[in-house]
Amino acid sequence: MAETTCLFCNAVQEKAKLEKVYEDEKMIAVMHPKPAAVGHILVFPKKHYQIVEQIPDYEIAELFKKINKLSIAVFEGARTQGTNIIVQNGVAAAQKIPHVCFHIIPRSENDGLNLQWPPKQLTEEEMSTVELKIKEETGNIGGFETEEKKEPVKLEKSAEKIEEGEEEENYLIKQLRRIP
Repeated sequence: MAETTCLFCNAVQEKAKLEKVYEDEKMIAVMHPKPAAVGHILVFPKKHYQIVEQIPDYEIAELFKKINKLSIAVFEGARTQGTNIIVQNGVAAAQKIPHVCFHIIPRSENDGLNLQWPPKQLTEEEMSTVELKIKEETGNIGGFETEEKKEPVKLEKSAEKIEEGEEEENYLIKQLRRIP
């Protein structure tokens, strides 16, 4: 593999030291080196994707199943009252490392962590305009990829031709002749 400056890719290649709490063939969960709360973990795919939209549907589905289980583990292990699952998707969303990463942050009442934002006041026209634009963009939702596209299997040996008059006839040909 090529040398990279991506912290998460380096963690996958074991060139960066992050405390792993879970790992499988597709993803890793590590303790956040600068946590927002005790028990804050980071979950990221081993394959390098910069933003969520680059992850194929079948991979994101599996990733979220594991994130759900990891959230339960954080909830129970850190003995908290809840968790926030956050993704900073893009530079404008405060993403610091260009590799998709999900934060699972344990929460307790009055923990001092403020993830509240003041509601934006929109005019009725602004709300209608953005609503219509989003609805237009949602028109192609529904056709999800269910599995990785695979190359066709290549046969090493070509099928043998059945010659006329062979004493032992091919089993499949015999079965086809039996069909009424």
